[in-house]
Amino acid sequence: MNNVRILSLCDYSGRWPEPYRDAGHEVIQVDLKHGSDVRLFEHIKGEIHGVMCAPPCTEFAGSGARWWAGKEPHLLTDGLALVDACLRAVAIYNPDWWVLENPVGRLKRWLGPHTFTFNPNEYAGWLPDGEQEGEQYTKRTCLWGRFTSPEKKELPAIHGSMMWAKYGGKSERTKEARSLTPRGFARAFYKANL
Repeated sequence: MNNVRILSLCDYSGRWPEPYRDAGHEVIQVDLKHGSDVRLFEHIKGEIHGVMCAPPCTEFAGSGARWWAGKEPHLLTDGLALVDACLRAVAIYNPDWWVLENPVGRLKRWLGPHTFTFNPNEYAGWLPDGEQEGEQYTKRTCLWGRFTSPEKKELPAIHGSMMWAKYGGKSERTKEARSLTPRGFARAFYKANL
């Protein structure tokens, strides 16, 4: 396949599109922490092969359900504005495939049922042996979109729900650690969606 362009929205780490970049494809990464707001992202010329969307889960994740009722309403509408901006890019560029990820929670109220779910340990087998152990944990993640489901190579979840145990705080560092796309999943997704 010739080099293609991938649009990766609400993506600070660049972990999810990393296999595309490593293979020589162009990745356009959009994130506030890199100085670009997906809500203000201007049209770019040319074909976009795929769109990856990872809007912040703060207002949607089921793990925060006990705080939903007491939050300011604008926080939810701000979160939905990010989701809407991601889906606007999908509508504008009409890519060969697109995907939006978020943990289990209430985003389904606005997007309908998810297309696919996964846990990191279901893709740990895609990593070289030295990297596998770190991804043998559970963190159910939902995907919406039009894409080919990646092949699973499951290993035991020896760390259980590691994200909550290890990264349960509210600091920016722990939020970033919890939001990192598992490398095994990223590799499998790339293989299925070239």
